[in-house]
Amino acid sequence: MNTTISNWNGIKPTAIYLKQLKEQPLYHDSNLKMWVACSYGYCKALLLDENAHVPEPFIDDNGPMNNEMKLLLRNLARISNDKKHQASRGAAMSIYDSISKVNVSDVLGQLLKGINTNDGFDWVEVVGKQLPILVILKGLGFNDEDKAYIITKLAALVSVMAPSKTVEDIETLNPVISKFYAIAERYALVNGFSTDALMISNLLGLFIQCYDAGRGLLCNVLLTLSRFNNRELGKTDNEFYNKLVTETLRRYPPVHNTRRVAVKDISLGGETIKAEETVLIVLAAANLDSRIFTNPEKFDLQRDNNDDNLTFGLGSHNCIAKYLSIGMATDTCSFLVDNYSVITILQKEFAYESQLNVRLMKQLMVSL
Repeated sequence: MNTTISNWNGIKPTAIYLKQLKEQPLYHDSNLKMWVACSYGYCKALLLDENAHVPEPFIDDNGPMNNEMKLLLRNLARISNDKKHQASRGAAMSIYDSISKVNVSDVLGQLLKGINTNDGFDWVEVVGKQLPILVILKGLGFNDEDKAYIITKLAALVSVMAPSKTVEDIETLNPVISKFYAIAERYALVNGFSTDALMISNLLGLFIQCYDAGRGLLCNVLLTLSRFNNRELGKTDNEFYNKLVTETLRRYPPVHNTRRVAVKDISLGGETIKAEETVLIVLAAANLDSRIFTNPEKFDLQRDNNDDNLTFGLGSHNCIAKYLSIGMATDTCSFLVDNYSVITILQKEFAYESQLNVRLMKQLMVSL
């Protein structure tokens, strides 16, 4: 069976996921040369299995990467395992715990200030790519000069996570990574954090992680919010918006899959994933598993277990920014309904980025 999604454009992922769940929730894809797990039970088991490791990047010490890039890739919590992961995650948590509460409405208001929202604008560029990082930078107290550089160059920083980079790619990235590293070191020194590689790398890792997942969540939440009648929304509160965000994360997650590598043989569903084999964990399919979610295709705010979705992962690698992300998206909904009477999506079809672990619209034209 080879029905793994290889391109987001022109396909309906829900139909593919439901087919996988029904016919073969665990299979080996001969084209990708890896296992694919789709059911909630199999995905959950793999996320919690200590023998299923996050793939770590290959770093050529004799290659063109500069020292800062090597330190970043070697110390990020999201791509480390075992004791190394425990230390990296501890550093990441200490940074996350220091983020002050930010008034999302103020930040969003500034982003939309001066824009004629009636005429339509690209939500991806104006809000999706900027609001998540601004919330983090403001919550951490970064100065305006550093914020401006980080926002301008964040897409370049994120590209350090690309699995394959040419020599030219790396040489272009080297000075950008060095600049980011210097900004993070200076911030850590001024604010009483350790300036060791673990702390600096995971501060930058927080920036990296918010970029794609954050913009994907904000776009998908805007789409779901726009489907409600404004009279209905006028009678709602933050509990309603929180449910809307949670159900969006289940039904329309920005992150669709993640990968693990078996370090020992793993027995699952009558199959054996052998040591060194890779498995694609399809979180978006697991969120449609009818054994867990009643009528999974229906967007249902009142379903009592929507928060059981696997979009943020489980186990030691679950996303530490889950509640920050949900809170940001909830506050965004509240701001939009409080300030605009009509939300209109100006596109009927969407083009998507080429990344296959996240489903990201390139553009989302909207009128407010």
